[in-house]
Amino acid sequence: MSWLVFALGAAVAVAAAAPGVTFGDAGEFAAAAATLSPAHPPGYPLYVLAGKAFGTLLPWGGWAWRLNLFSGLCGAGALALLFSALRRAGAAAAPAALAVLFLGSRPLWLHTNAQAEVFGLHLLLTAACLRVLAGAGAAACGDRAMAALGLLLGLATGAHHTLALAVPALAAAAWLQARPSARAAARAAGVLAGFALIGLSVQLALPLRSAAFPPLDWGHPVDLPRFLRVFLRRDYGSLSLTVEGAGGGGPWAQVGRWLAASGAGFGPAGAALALLGLGALLARQRRAAVLPIGMMLFTGPLFLCLGNPPFDAQTSYALERFWLVSWLGVAWLAAAGADFLWRLPGAGRPAVCALAVVPLLSCWQAAPAWGQRSDFAAHDYGRNLLRSLPNGAALFIDGGDDNFYTLTAALYADRLRPDLAVADRGGLVFKSPYGPDFRTLSRDDKERRRRAVEVEAARARPVYLIALDRRVAPRLETEGLLRRMVSEAERDRAAEGTRGRALWSVYAARHDPALERVHYRYRAVTPFYRVMRAAAATARGDAPAAVTDLRAALAVGRDVRWVPPAVQAEAQWAGWAATEAAAWPAAETAYRLATEADPARGEAWTNLGVTLERQGRRAEARAAHERAAAAAPESAQARFNLGTLLYQDGEFGRAAREFEAAARLGDVSAAAWAARAAGAVRK
Repeated sequence: MSWLVFALGAAVAVAAAAPGVTFGDAGEFAAAAATLSPAHPPGYPLYVLAGKAFGTLLPWGGWAWRLNLFSGLCGAGALALLFSALRRAGAAAAPAALAVLFLGSRPLWLHTNAQAEVFGLHLLLTAACLRVLAGAGAAACGDRAMAALGLLLGLATGAHHTLALAVPALAAAAWLQARPSARAAARAAGVLAGFALIGLSVQLALPLRSAAFPPLDWGHPVDLPRFLRVFLRRDYGSLSLTVEGAGGGGPWAQVGRWLAASGAGFGPAGAALALLGLGALLARQRRAAVLPIGMMLFTGPLFLCLGNPPFDAQTSYALERFWLVSWLGVAWLAAAGADFLWRLPGAGRPAVCALAVVPLLSCWQAAPAWGQRSDFAAHDYGRNLLRSLPNGAALFIDGGDDNFYTLTAALYADRLRPDLAVADRGGLVFKSPYGPDFRTLSRDDKERRRRAVEVEAARARPVYLIALDRRVAPRLETEGLLRRMVSEAERDRAAEGTRGRALWSVYAARHDPALERVHYRYRAVTPFYRVMRAAAATARGDAPAAVTDLRAALAVGRDVRWVPPAVQAEAQWAGWAATEAAAWPAAETAYRLATEADPARGEAWTNLGVTLERQGRRAEARAAHERAAAAAPESAQARFNLGTLLYQDGEFGRAAREFEAAARLGDVSAAAWAARAAGAVRK
């Protein structure tokens, strides 16, 4: 019956697989597999090698689609192995199938395994470890079991390091089942370690391929120090999920986070079955309970407690896929609960059969949240970036994983646009033009090196940047989704050029609003179109159109880290353009949007106050300047402007204090005004 589980899972994988590259790391993994390149730390050599083999044997479709299908088949294999493990552990077929159905129909499972990601292979290896030890009894510490387990654990270092967290649970489960003598335990440990070393040999792919200078070469791990830097993820912080590090409120907050996510993921029925199974195992089979409970706790709550990740929207979304390994343990407990019901006389068996409707119904209802068969958003985004570039151009990318990885898939997996020179300004993903010492430089020296290299490149070819900040490099003008480095003569033009305007008519921007609502990754990219359209509208002097696009971007990406600051900045540019044209109502609308996007930005309140003053609305202007001074107490301009209004309103004491503060902050004219206000107080 395990083959039937696999066949059904494979059918769903084929039906649900995204047609091309998806957001996140998928583009990088597709390119890494196609070119046998090390991916981002820790390199994922097993995934790269297995993906290359699978993609080579399946000669249809693009590499991104092949890797999407590979993930789905790995997920199907994990479900089949879990079913087999549950049967070996003593569960009847129907309860085991119900538990697998609950897990395999979760939207998170289906969505994750429909795209080129390492989690499908990670789940397959983890389920294989469970299968080795499930119901093994005295053979759990035998040579065959230890050899298989060691090989799987060694290979797993090339797929995902978090399986290492499950080693204590696996070791305890093996020991409790076999109860080996000291000599047998030592032999088992030796066999385990020996075969783990064999599995670890997959890591040799990193220095061997890096020595050949492949298109992607994170960390260039050709020697031991650089290999260890990549393998141990030192650029991220070895125990941190992202470069942002820890800051999530401590162990109990993280345990609560996992419980809430798991309860919501399995739903009331699945969670109730898992709790019932937990009680049944602890009451009757405590030794057998160690494996699923240990797997669940060590790869779920313990993982979170070690990293203590923050609770912001970006990190929380990135974490979701990490629940899946621990959910193998939850599914095991759900199987134990269903098996308990199955063995009850009377209505137990009909109840188990009826419960199968619950995951199927919830899966069908949530289909818009996980189905990716028509998901072209990332594919279109990468292609639109390429459409923006003329022949022979150089592109410098100022951050953004989805910029990097949609392009790596197009450039290296699909082999498009070999005429382009592409680099990332961090010197990590693409071959760096900034010199071999770039990453050792100070922040200021890095910025000087970037500017020197990019200005020099602009002398030989068209230079473009993917950048939100138009001041990140000299002489940047908006052109479609990109910023073009222009000459001094070109910089005097008033609006986006003809080519930039034409690009918007040739961009394809298909995206699914249902996926956008549910998935942070989509909301983190799709607003970029609106922000850049707004920049183009500002360049041609159309502030109202810019504000309309920026409002739409903010409505979609309010919880996205970069969107509110970008909307605030572009709204201020639109307000400044309207101010230059003395279009005060348009300027007011733009500056109000800036304050809405980032209420703590004092500069936006100051500009709004000035605009309101120009319209003769003193009371509103004063309120805006009050907000500016409160938001930016270290701004000399905000304090001086507020002091001016207070002085005009006859509040000389407060005005004097604001002028004195402005003087302390460096406004050379404020001291005289402070003295004048103080004199007015004395009179």
